[in-house]
Amino acid sequence: MLRSEAGFTLVELIIVIAIISVVIVIAVPNIVVWRQNAEIRGAARDVYSYFQKAKIEAIKRKTFCTITFSQEGFVIYADSDKDLVQDGGEYVIAGISLSDYGGVSLDTSQGNGDGLTFSNPNNGIAFSSSGIPRSSGGFGSGSVYLKHNNNKTARVIVSSSGNIRIE
Repeated sequence: MLRSEAGFTLVELIIVIAIISVVIVIAVPNIVVWRQNAEIRGAARDVYSYFQKAKIEAIKRKTFCTITFSQEGFVIYADSDKDLVQDGGEYVIAGISLSDYGGVSLDTSQGNGDGLTFSNPNNGIAFSSSGIPRSSGGFGSGSVYLKHNNNKTARVIVSSSGNIRIE
């Protein structure tokens, strides 16, 4: 009579470990690239969403709503004096740090050397109570260029008619 022992042989165990090792070697670099691509896409979608939020807030509040960018991130505020400069006492709607998106930053090789193409010297754009973008010189438009450490890029564009899109 043969006895049946439950378990694995050493050969079976080594084969399973080898298969798992091969899968890990193939999958880990792809996961890293996927994560970096997700970070740049997420940052671009959030910039897009915050532009939309600024437009909606401007319409809702019946005043300018301005987004001002810096190398660290951007701030959205109700610009009650319509000067496209954040003054004390103006209501801050949101403040976003680009460091929240891993290796994402403004692409300083684009735009005016700061990753932005807005005509406003304060690196921002406002939306009027009608939802039309404004700058210090009249109608506003421009782009925000984002870059990840792995050189993946994204661009968020605001047209002079108020259309916002991601490229």
